[in-house]
Amino acid sequence: MRLTAAPKADDVRPLPVLRKSLAHVKAHYIQYEDFDFANEQLKSIRQDITVQHLQNNFVLEVYETHSRILLENGDLNEFNQCQTMIKSLTSSEHPTSASERTLGGHQHNRYFGSSKRHTKGSDILVQCEETADEFRAYNLLYDLVQNSWCDLKVHIGSTRIGVEIANQAQDPKTSKRSNRIPLITRGSSVFHALSVVKAIIDDDYLAFFRLYESAPHMSAYLMDFLVRRVRNVAYTRIISAFRPTISTEYFREALAFRDLEETRQFLIDKGAVFLNDNDGDPLFWIDCKATYAVYLHRTK
Repeated sequence: MRLTAAPKADDVRPLPVLRKSLAHVKAHYIQYEDFDFANEQLKSIRQDITVQHLQNNFVLEVYETHSRILLENGDLNEFNQCQTMIKSLTSSEHPTSASERTLGGHQHNRYFGSSKRHTKGSDILVQCEETADEFRAYNLLYDLVQNSWCDLKVHIGSTRIGVEIANQAQDPKTSKRSNRIPLITRGSSVFHALSVVKAIIDDDYLAFFRLYESAPHMSAYLMDFLVRRVRNVAYTRIISAFRPTISTEYFREALAFRDLEETRQFLIDKGAVFLNDNDGDPLFWIDCKATYAVYLHRTK
């Protein structure tokens, strides 16, 4: 139960009980995908952790678990609280090796990640290399979603991968463009997130949706919040660049719509002018010049 008043000692679960509670929440969520239950239970566990001033590997596991579940269900406000706590608990300076990625029999999986170790002689907790990489990527993508360009520069700088992207990570309208990206470990979550940053800065919708399809861990759930923004920018670029016509199929493939019907609805909502608008056939070919004129009229 969530506390509504000052806690009594008998109402606060000790660490061994909290471990069992977390295991139960994980198992229940995997089986039933009941977000409301998992969310409330994890908040309750976090509450008992806070009351007891706990700071150990278990605390980190709770916040990482909650973060992933929140991402999957689109709760960015609560996710931000969790990632803020994770940043306050951890140091990215000394990630653990692959051999140290198991604790208490829990292997890395989609929701619950891998284990951590405690830094000797310090109260700072350290994530394993893979988990640290995963959450750094989430930080970058979250900053993109929130248009927090200053925070994005800080988080990029903290990864120690150079300043080129950091120098671009400002208002995209005034930033200097570049065709290069800092060289870091290919295949890492941070490399993927930085590629997304570059795609957004460059208005490269083709690159963005390729990255969307290949997103590691749960990055795609954060990218979901960028999709509409990218599609809107891409629509303007396409109708201004193509002549005389362009097909609905191109929009479907380039902007990763589920099917042609969803694509047509997007184009209709944007005011696209179809060549066969009045003959009863499915809407397919778009008159780019007329469509761009509609766009200019709407944006006056």
